[in-house]
Amino acid sequence: MDIFKKLTENKLFESVNNAQQAIKTTGKLISLISDNKVSASVKEMLQGLKTIITEKPNINSINHFINHFLLQISPENQPIIIKELLEVFHERWKNVDRKTAEIALQTYDFADKTILIHGNDIAITALIENLNVNLKTCNVIQIISLHDRIGKQQATKIAEIDIPVTVIDDSDIANYIQQVDVVLMGNEIAMHETFIGKTGSYNLCILAKYFNKPVYVLSDSRKILNKKYFPISVVDMFIGKNKKPIVEIWKDAPENINVNYIHLEEIPNKLVTKFIFENEAYLPEELAEQVDKTMIVKFI
Repeated sequence: MDIFKKLTENKLFESVNNAQQAIKTTGKLISLISDNKVSASVKEMLQGLKTIITEKPNINSINHFINHFLLQISPENQPIIIKELLEVFHERWKNVDRKTAEIALQTYDFADKTILIHGNDIAITALIENLNVNLKTCNVIQIISLHDRIGKQQATKIAEIDIPVTVIDDSDIANYIQQVDVVLMGNEIAMHETFIGKTGSYNLCILAKYFNKPVYVLSDSRKILNKKYFPISVVDMFIGKNKKPIVEIWKDAPENINVNYIHLEEIPNKLVTKFIFENEAYLPEELAEQVDKTMIVKFI
C-alpha cells in the first residue's frame, strides 16, 4: 500500500489543499533518503518521518515531527527542500526568544540577583540583555565542564554586552549554590512529566531543590513534544540519551574500560519551579496539561 494513500484517507487534514501540500512536502523529504549527499543523521530523521506516515498518518503527527526535525538541523549543506522549510520555520518563530525572556521577567524579579546559568540558550541571553538595557544589574555565574563548548559560548555572549561573568567548573557547583538566588537553564524538549536538557541538569535541579533555590527552564512551544503522536521507535529518536565521541574525554582508553559520554539527559519536571514559554509560565503540573492542549503550528 502506498504510504501517501494513508494521508489522503486520514480525516484530520483541515482541507484538500492542506492534504495535497502535506503529501507534496513529505514526498520530497522522503525522496531524500536515497540521496547520497544527505547526511546520515538527516536520513535517520527522514526514516522516522516515513515510519510516522506508515504507522500514525495524520497531520498532527507529521507537523509535530517536522517541527522537532527542523529544530535539530542547520541549513548548511542541506538540500533545497530542507533549506526552504527551515527558512519558513525560522521566520515564523522570529524573536520567540525575546518573548520568552519577557515572560521570564514578568515571572521573577531578576534585578540585583545572582543568576546561575547552565547550558546555552538564546532566551537566557535575551533576558540578560533586557536587564542590561533597562539599567538593572545582576550577577551571572556560568557553569561549564571539560570540553564544554556551549557553556563557553553562553558566557561569551553575556560578557559581550558588558555583563561580568563568573565561570565555574561543574564539579564546583556545591560551593556556589548557596550564593545564588535563581537557576536558569534551557531545554531541548518539554513533555508531560520530563524534559530533555544538557547533561548536568538533573544533578543541578536536585541540588537546587535541596537548597530551596528556584529553577526556571526557558523554552518555547516549538519544543513541546506529545509522545502520543509518535510510534515508540520515533520517540526514542528524540528523547534517547545522546552520546558524544568518547575521545572527547578519554582518547585511547585502555581495554575493558567502557567510556560513556552523553550531552543530553531526561529530567523529571517536578524538580523545576516553572517552565517559561513565549506566552506564559507553567508549573510542572500545568505543563502536563499544556502538552495535551498545544497544537503545533502548521509548517508544511
